[in-house]
Amino acid sequence: MSHINATLQQIQPVKACVRKHLPVVVKGTCLLETHKEEQMKDLRCAVVKPSYSVAVVAEHAVELREYEEQDPQKCLPVLLLTEDSDKEYLDDLKNELEVAINTKRIQYGTLCFILLNCRRSYDPEKRCKESPLENVAVTHKLSAEEKRKFAGKRQVLEKQYEPEFILTFVLMSEEFTEDYVKQFVEHLLQGINRHTVVTRLILYVALLNTYVQNSFISQSHCEALLALTIHMERFRQHEFESSLSEQAKLVFLHLRDDKTHIESIRIIHPLVAKEILQQLLGSKTQSSLAMDLLCENVLFEHRFGREEYLSFLRALFMRRSRISKGDKYDSSFSPLIEHVCENEKSPDKAIDLLKEAFQHFHKDPFFAQQLARLHYTYEKFEEAKHWAETAASQLPNNSYILDTKGQVYRKWFQAKCTAIDNGNVPKTAQNTADAVETALKALECFQECERAAEADMENINSSGFFSEVKVGCSLLKLISSLQVFANGANGHSECMKYLLTDYIPEEVEQAWGPFHGRLKKLQKTMQDALEWISEDLCYFQTDIVADEEGTHQCPEEKISQPLLAKRSSVYGKYFSEGYSTTLLQSGQPIPTNLTPFQKRMIIYHLGGSNMTSILSKLTDQKDAIPDLQCILSLYPKNPLKANIGQRDIVSYIVANITLNCLSPQNPMVASVKNLQALCHQFPSDKRKCLPGALFLLTLLFWPEDDDTDHEKETKYQFVQSAVEHLEKGYWTKMKDIPQRKRRLYTHFFLGSGNGLDKFVHKRKFESVTKVFSVSEKRMKWFRGEAWKKPEIAKMLKSVSGWTENGVVYLEGPQKKKFSILPLHVPSVPHSDENITFYLGFTFRGLVACNIIVKQK
Repeated sequence: MSHINATLQQIQPVKACVRKHLPVVVKGTCLLETHKEEQMKDLRCAVVKPSYSVAVVAEHAVELREYEEQDPQKCLPVLLLTEDSDKEYLDDLKNELEVAINTKRIQYGTLCFILLNCRRSYDPEKRCKESPLENVAVTHKLSAEEKRKFAGKRQVLEKQYEPEFILTFVLMSEEFTEDYVKQFVEHLLQGINRHTVVTRLILYVALLNTYVQNSFISQSHCEALLALTIHMERFRQHEFESSLSEQAKLVFLHLRDDKTHIESIRIIHPLVAKEILQQLLGSKTQSSLAMDLLCENVLFEHRFGREEYLSFLRALFMRRSRISKGDKYDSSFSPLIEHVCENEKSPDKAIDLLKEAFQHFHKDPFFAQQLARLHYTYEKFEEAKHWAETAASQLPNNSYILDTKGQVYRKWFQAKCTAIDNGNVPKTAQNTADAVETALKALECFQECERAAEADMENINSSGFFSEVKVGCSLLKLISSLQVFANGANGHSECMKYLLTDYIPEEVEQAWGPFHGRLKKLQKTMQDALEWISEDLCYFQTDIVADEEGTHQCPEEKISQPLLAKRSSVYGKYFSEGYSTTLLQSGQPIPTNLTPFQKRMIIYHLGGSNMTSILSKLTDQKDAIPDLQCILSLYPKNPLKANIGQRDIVSYIVANITLNCLSPQNPMVASVKNLQALCHQFPSDKRKCLPGALFLLTLLFWPEDDDTDHEKETKYQFVQSAVEHLEKGYWTKMKDIPQRKRRLYTHFFLGSGNGLDKFVHKRKFESVTKVFSVSEKRMKWFRGEAWKKPEIAKMLKSVSGWTENGVVYLEGPQKKKFSILPLHVPSVPHSDENITFYLGFTFRGLVACNIIVKQK
């Protein structure tokens, strides 16, 4: 009971800013609450114990909400406080609570639960400015009124206790100022014996608490290190505390886990731990202390609480800093490893630490992966290759490790290119053969990564595809700079002839003998990779990039819509005639002697290669209209009579729609009827249609108000067939990954216009919501507030339908039901109702947004 009350007392200031009421009691073990049985007027509150599963927490939260209540529809909201919970835990908890609300059939719009997450941050005020609707900064700074009250209380306490016995209170009253903490630790450490085991224990705990959030060492581990022999359990705590020095007694905070009942210790505050580490180490380095801790076998092999201890030790060497998780900066390695490399100026010591960790953690392949990354960061490529291969030999199907292996060769290739440029040697096939071989090895690794990522049903990793394109572009740059290919237009033609045909110039024939076959596949493999990325982004583009929670499963670069457009343009530039692109951009007539391949590559260069790149022009509108006009002019004048492929048809149609969004009534835009006619060239067997083709069928064949019944029936059949196959493709793409991790992206909404004007792209809403930050926009869309904006309501067309057993329908031809996926499931009324909604178009099919029950 005392522990529960103490826990609540610690978080009372946070609760006070929400409601000045005490929580109520409820049966259950995963929620902490005060034992005062009185109903609150506004909220019921509880603290979540994250050691319990989200399913159990959700179950007990529902019990708390319904405690002594008669009507589930009219219960008080429950405020759940979590402390430093990671995003995945919170997402899972939110999902479980939503499921519980739906299962209980609570009326949509009823406030049931409030999640309040307290997270450590080095710059809370900045994060609050980025999203003031979601965050409140709680800092070490006190208001004038709080300072007055703290001073008064401190005077009262100091009459009863010495300052060292009320350390936490004194630190809070001093606002954790750097000078005070420094002086406090300096005073604390006076007279300490630096050579005792207890002092070594203080250093170990300080090291962990400085670098690993919420870390501790179990009391059992401490007893093992101090070689204590406890004969009677009831004297255990007394004997342990008696073995500690006076300094240790003052700075150690004693904890007890509510679930496992394991007792542990940590330093009273991370700032104090950091200062202890700096002052107590003396001439010793943090790397040597970390090595001592790692090699402290009595701690490493101790059985009780071993899992928690090893997880903290692992995080010490592996966990990267993330601003999104409250850290000061984003790091490439763990803060300890970066400290050793930068402050101790010793990458070799950092490497030795990771090597030792690799051995102690039973040759863990992820430590080998970190060693590979650290080695290539400092251009130690032979060693990096060794460690990457070591990791891959143990986990040959892990796409993240295969990506790291590819990155070793990519960085190595970059270093070789730099050496060639700086060495002022002639760029001949002989002098570049080694670099070309390294680039091809990188491509091979990234293709292995792609295959492993596609086979992995539980993780998302697109980095192999994007890295393949990056290396391919760099390799094209090197090839085109060779003396044999660098002679203007003639040299470029020679280069294209070599890469795209069976032709092999005499100058490269022997030196590049082993590479010819792979180099001639370069254009096709890069194009395939770009198409794969585009399709993936079409499904799962998001307005924010999810946090990278893993320590090792973090790609080199996050793939975004603008980044894809940029790489597609660079790829097209190398395979298109430079002078042709110049002519097009200057508005001069298109040369008549361009081949279909040259035209396609110029389209790539201008950003018209795929749906994602084209739609990105709605965001980055600089030169978008002239570029789109050039793109359309490169297609046959009458596409209906030309024999163009399915991907080209998709790109052509999307370019028309995009140009119409930017420049309505533009004379270059084809009519809806012509675009519909072009869709008839898609395969009649919808299983052979590309997802982009199926998406366009749902878009272009959505019926108009003035269509005849026969026209509507024909169009609905097109749409229905396309939706069925989109749905199948969606679940294949989703794998076994929770849907919350890959938010479905709605590209277009049904507008109030006619023809192509009835397609409203989501970016058009930017003018209405641009005053808000990204996270605020998400909250406004999620709550439904954004839909109520008159500017948005004016753009969109309201569609009538109804619900049956939680399914949304609208009426198709001949009274047929046409089911529509609700974008937000809880918005569907539980009873059968007549409704209105906005219609959205996604790569899963049609979705219903802003569902509103019609008033009877």
